[in-house]
Amino acid sequence: MRVGQGGSGPGPRTPDGSAIEMYEQAEAHGEDELIDQAIDPRSSILELGCGTGRITRPLLARGHEVVAVDESAGMLAHIPETETIQATIGELRLGRRFDVVLMMSYLINVADDAERLRLLRTCAQHVRPGGSVLIQQQLPTQLAKPVVLESERGRMEISDVEHLPGNKVAATVTHTRDGRTWSQRLLTQNLTEEQLAGQLTEAGLRLAEYLTPDTSWVRANPVATGPQGVDPDGYDDDFAAGRSPSA
Repeated sequence: MRVGQGGSGPGPRTPDGSAIEMYEQAEAHGEDELIDQAIDPRSSILELGCGTGRITRPLLARGHEVVAVDESAGMLAHIPETETIQATIGELRLGRRFDVVLMMSYLINVADDAERLRLLRTCAQHVRPGGSVLIQQQLPTQLAKPVVLESERGRMEISDVEHLPGNKVAATVTHTRDGRTWSQRLLTQNLTEEQLAGQLTEAGLRLAEYLTPDTSWVRANPVATGPQGVDPDGYDDDFAAGRSPSA
């Protein structure tokens, strides 16, 4: 999660400071096609951190069944087309498993190892044996330096960049669209492949492949513990004791 450290601009905001109106205006830019090509037709998908449904709706249109999760009721109010669940991802326990668990928007880059592990454990507890966890991660170049990007959709500026110990980066991101401006201070952590693979393993997952050449999209699979694969409902005792499920 690119953790919001407060923000400014018009309209309501989520608990982490994200501007709901700005997210409502955002559109998919090929992510749904990438996801669709990586999974089976008509898959059941648990989308974690769905926002206002920027990717939810295109996936539904492609014939997938999507359950959309976000901690913001304001975000979820924009997704009447499917089942929505208001919850904090790290505390989510649905007692259901899905063909695919989707975690986008750089949630994996939360600058806290314990919180990241909670997110990954939620993924592991909700993916069926033989299923996939698809993760979008931030690249080190994305918040590396101040930059201004102009497009037909508006203007985005990255400013006040601070490189902190442990591959952490703080930056202010400002979006301007139709004369309206939203600004948010973010704190993120770039992950090495070893860090990512290690935490996936600790959560009961394994890094299976990168879906894109730039490594921004990752597929992880549940670690099989026997002929029937992983049983997510069996994780709780091990997790509470601080142990990883055996591979």
